[in-house]
Amino acid sequence: MQIPAFSIFSAVSELLVTAGVLYVIRRNWTGKAFPLAVFLTVALFEALVNVLYMATRSAQAATGAHDLSVGMKVFFAAHGMLSLIAYLVFVILGVFAYQEQKDGRFFFRERPLLTWSFLVVWAVSIVSGEALFVLRYLV
Repeated sequence: MQIPAFSIFSAVSELLVTAGVLYVIRRNWTGKAFPLAVFLTVALFEALVNVLYMATRSAQAATGAHDLSVGMKVFFAAHGMLSLIAYLVFVILGVFAYQEQKDGRFFFRERPLLTWSFLVVWAVSIVSGEALFVLRYLV
């Protein structure tokens, strides 16, 4: 099966986006200046590229052009919903972190349970996406 270029790009870019998410959180956690440019770049890239990719793939799946098992369809749908939620939570938490740092507080460091919970959700989202790529195109 020929792997679509956009699928390869999305799978690789998700790893780079994850590095950006971790960088933003780590900087705030360690009391360093909030990396607003990195945050905005990651948030906008994720919205414009990867959310577009998921929407495109969802539309293709809805047409029935590709023969997928019911289990794979459920996996795709669950991954898509989780990824969208993780992205929206990242944007909200990032905005809170930026606002609080202006007042000398460090949002992520002061909320370790929330931060680690978010990171677990983000990791599950990324791992499930990479697993879908492998299952769909490499197995």
